[in-house]
Amino acid sequence: MSSLTAFIIGAGANVGKHVAAAFKDKGYRVALASRNPDVDALKKEGYFPVTLDVQNIESVQGAFAAVNKELGPPSVVVFNVGSLERPPVPDDPLSLGVDGLAKHVDVSLAMFAAAQEAVAGFRAAANKDAKRTFIVTGNPLPWAIAPPAMMVGLNIQKTIKWRIADICAAAYAKEGFRFYFASLVGEDGGIPNPLSDFFTSGPQHAQVYLDLITREEQADWDYRFTLDAKQWVKK
Repeated sequence: MSSLTAFIIGAGANVGKHVAAAFKDKGYRVALASRNPDVDALKKEGYFPVTLDVQNIESVQGAFAAVNKELGPPSVVVFNVGSLERPPVPDDPLSLGVDGLAKHVDVSLAMFAAAQEAVAGFRAAANKDAKRTFIVTGNPLPWAIAPPAMMVGLNIQKTIKWRIADICAAAYAKEGFRFYFASLVGEDGGIPNPLSDFFTSGPQHAQVYLDLITREEQADWDYRFTLDAKQWVKK
């Protein structure tokens, strides 16, 4: 296990921080990427810090190159990046500028580029016996009924990621590569209520992600879980 590498893109204080700690405790060498990493602090905590701008595909590719060189190709990649620019008129989704929507879509393109780099690393000899896994931090917006107009950009962004995860889970199953769109949901399977539950759910995300990367078989690619870190099942 000590030879395996995990790469977490999006090193925020909620999900990113807790997932990184859980993976490190499991024995993974962990690389953490963000736009402006605190290099010294992260190194002291035992992580490999990487600068990455999700608005720049070359930055994504360069970040993977740095991780591959320093730690070896990751067998686990977590894409934990999202962005939200609200339309100036909250109930008018088309008041969001095209440039604003493009920024949301750029994050989805960065996830696509990260998946390309991840699969290349999954095929490396160093990972031939690893449980090679790509996890996207999701949310219920792609399947929400009457989603909020003010979240039009984030909705489109997450829906693109959702579909990429679906396609990749099927396409790469024959190679044993696992893809997940993992989402914290409310008891009804929709948006958590209160929404603030998400912002303190780092420990639950860490528990779920650790289960997904250590299990023997692929679980549901569209993996929905509740605040108790258990898989949500429609009743």
